Amino acid sequence: MSNEQITQETVPVDQATTETVEQTPATAPAEQSLSWKNSISEEFRKDPSIEKFTEIDALAKSYINATRMIGQDKIVIPTKNSTQEAWDEAYEKLGRPESPDKYNLKIESDVINMDENAIKSFAEQSHKLGLNSKQAEGILDFYKNNMEGSAQQSKIDTETAQAQSEQELRSEWGRDFDAKVQQAGAIAKANINPEVLDMTLSSGIRLGDHPEIIKGFSKIANMMSEDKIVSTESENVNSVADIESEISAITNNTDGPYWNKQHPDHDKVVQQVYTLREMAQPKED
Repeated sequence: MSNEQITQETVPVDQATTETVEQTPATAPAEQSLSWKNSISEEFRKDPSIEKFTEIDALAKSYINATRMIGQDKIVIPTKNSTQEAWDEAYEKLGRPESPDKYNLKIESDVINMDENAIKSFAEQSHKLGLNSKQAEGILDFYKNNMEGSAQQSKIDTETAQAQSEQELRSEWGRDFDAKVQQAGAIAKANINPEVLDMTLSSGIRLGDHPEIIKGFSKIANMMSEDKIVSTESENVNSVADIESEISAITNNTDGPYWNKQHPDHDKVVQQVYTLREMAQPKED
């Protein structure tokens, strides 16, 4: 083979390696988004439900989810302009009972008492607001727990205040404490509405247990006793024996008001006996 032939048939190495291969340029994401939308008609392409999708995978996922929802109960959320019928329909789908009396609302507590009318009113309001049974029961239970906590704290405050009041009076009256408290209590109960005495002050103490109130009624009882003693001495009507006889007549009558705390005159008769005993005691010169 001649040198000329070799030269013509041999391809130079540098020429082969320098040949460039034309590559197809990569498609931009925006162009990809337009490409799949261009494959559907303009009528559907410009629909708002299609325009929001930039990727075909997102459209496919939305379609699958929508397909799965077919046949399932769907709740249309009413707006402020919706009719009452629309709200009632939504409430029923969310589990509201047919009527207020279908709620199973009960309060079992050793601390508080819930009026049946109050529970009935709560059930009616719960039904009106569209609450299901679980929601209504949860709210009522929350209310009960708060009421129990308040009642227990109120009891602690009252007992603490009563103990402080008793300590103050015992320090002042000493051995006369029991007699004076009984005396003051009889006067208070005989002349003051019990509901007034049961009023709770801001400190947590009952009005009837406040030391100043007890002292005041004790002073009134002493004044009443002194008036009777002065009157008896001036008229010289009753002797000690007569007084003791009267006391015995009252206290020996086991069916009388002295022993019957439910009798309307019980407190007055107790005070009468106390006064008579004060009169029977010898006066100190």
